[in-house]
Amino acid sequence: MHEVASAPMHEVALTAILEVADEGFIVFDAGHRCTLAGRRIGEIFGVERGALLGGPEADVLALLASACEEPESFLDVVKDPSAACVGELDLKRPTLRIVQLRTQPLPDGWIAIARDVTRERSAERRSHQLLQRLEQITATDALTQLPNRRRFVEELEREHGRAARAWDSYAVLRIDVDDLARVNDEQGIPRGDEVLEQIAERLREGRREYDLLARWGGDEFILLIPGADGHGTRVVAQRMADAVARAPIDLGEKVDVSVSIGAAVWVPPSGESSNDVLERAAEALDLAKRTGKQGLAIDEREPNKSAPPPASRRSTPPQS
Repeated sequence: MHEVASAPMHEVALTAILEVADEGFIVFDAGHRCTLAGRRIGEIFGVERGALLGGPEADVLALLASACEEPESFLDVVKDPSAACVGELDLKRPTLRIVQLRTQPLPDGWIAIARDVTRERSAERRSHQLLQRLEQITATDALTQLPNRRRFVEELEREHGRAARAWDSYAVLRIDVDDLARVNDEQGIPRGDEVLEQIAERLREGRREYDLLARWGGDEFILLIPGADGHGTRVVAQRMADAVARAPIDLGEKVDVSVSIGAAVWVPPSGESSNDVLERAAEALDLAKRTGKQGLAIDEREPNKSAPPPASRRSTPPQS
């Protein structure tokens, strides 16, 4: 009586896992052939599993990529199977969805794992929209606990009126975190939020007691400096930059942080509105960022007089 050949137990177990897993799995061997494909991978990308199994790696990846809104984004994730990689993809078929794709090298090939994160991202968007609505009716930024944009605009308008009546000057600093997008891309948005929280705390420490620091939005903060002239504005701006860059932030690994700053000084008499001052500060920030990290540009022009564009220089990094 002949024995019936059977697959090794670990292969049977792996096949069973691929059938029931919520994630989609696909495995390629060292010969660049698809050797395993889970049920879910076909469902997510809208392809028959038979079109994947045994197929050449390049053809299988091209077939999966064709389900994406931007096929090149899929191919970017899988372009180097020898290294672990992760990315998020927008799929256009069989239904619109968001998929997280992760690759992992194996001793004799590699594996790709796809997870449908559509519901998670939708929940995150709803949460973000809720926070935005809450901030519209409150005065505090939910992440940093600083005054929010609406509160800052109100206080700036109040200070503008006071300064005009008292024949006093003031300044606005717009403070942009350098390379926060890179932290978000490489370590995730929650890590980027940690960076923002810690930078907010350092900026608090660098301001004067009667200066108003607020979160303007995204990776930008803003500071109102009552009574400041050009020299005082430069001193405060440098102190804020030094406070942020004094030491790396620990996110499991040390991350160097810095800010670029653009400032505008308002000097009476002037027909400028507070919004005009904000716009001048924004232009100065754009100029500062063009010089690279830790850029500093201060617009000290008197609006009633013609003057050249604000001078820009790179701020001096704090001494170690």
